Amino acid sequence: MPIMAKMKYTAEIGFWTKLCPDLNITEDRPIAELSDFGQCIPLDHGHWEMCKELISEDAYFVYDEYLPSRLMDKLANCFRTLHAHGIPEVFAFVYDEFWNLLLQLDPLLSDLLDDYLLLPAVWAWHVGHQRQSAFKPHRDAILECDVDDDEHLDYLTIWIPLTDLNHRTSSISILPASLDPDYGEGTDRIAVEDLQNVRSLQAKRGSVMCWPPGLAHWGTKQSRFGEPRMSVGYFVQKSEADVLVPPPLELEFPLLLVQRLNIIGQQIIDYSREASEEDLKAAQQLVELK
Repeated sequence: MPIMAKMKYTAEIGFWTKLCPDLNITEDRPIAELSDFGQCIPLDHGHWEMCKELISEDAYFVYDEYLPSRLMDKLANCFRTLHAHGIPEVFAFVYDEFWNLLLQLDPLLSDLLDDYLLLPAVWAWHVGHQRQSAFKPHRDAILECDVDDDEHLDYLTIWIPLTDLNHRTSSISILPASLDPDYGEGTDRIAVEDLQNVRSLQAKRGSVMCWPPGLAHWGTKQSRFGEPRMSVGYFVQKSEADVLVPPPLELEFPLLLVQRLNIIGQQIIDYSREASEEDLKAAQQLVELK
């Protein structure tokens, strides 16, 4: 039976809080006000300046271990619970913690984008050697991504590993912009002229990876000796740029469970490569929940 067809209680808070009792679903106040959430490590000036130079030259960076490992372990346990129950990991976004995780990145995002918008475009990955679901080489979007006079970007993909990335796990490979003749040329073509141009991004859980949507990247296949790779991804953009995925999120207002399910349903429709026709119909029902 398709996964989504088995889920009859997705709109009931009690179903989700019983499933992951260590996580929260708050509807009576904004997620942005949940100040008791875990603290990120203060920015290291030297490391951050190197990250900004790297994204300027090669259109990506990895800020190592920005978020606490104990928090990553807690979120990874949520993924394991969902996976064990046959529930797509993108349903982790019913919980406050996965949205508040995005808010913890404000020091980075404010510097990169200036005033910015959070977009209702998220995804979650659980990649193991028995289920090769790492994305193939692609660009997240083919669009103009300008840099203003203060070197603020228009759009940004954020990718956070909840588990360590190493040679045994499925990691992320990228083609740096400086070595990609098609970067910024308005094409989805990816031509690797020299395999030595490819960079494998290995990182500890809680690191923050960022790149503009036009960067060529992909997931590697997993070794049978590695633990499953778990990660989450987000889209953000500068406020002044054309809205990439409307409507923008407003986390200064309460985010009701039904709204979270609306977003999750749309993500399944937009991004899932394994959903059956019945699953897609069920996802559309989530989108239409009121």
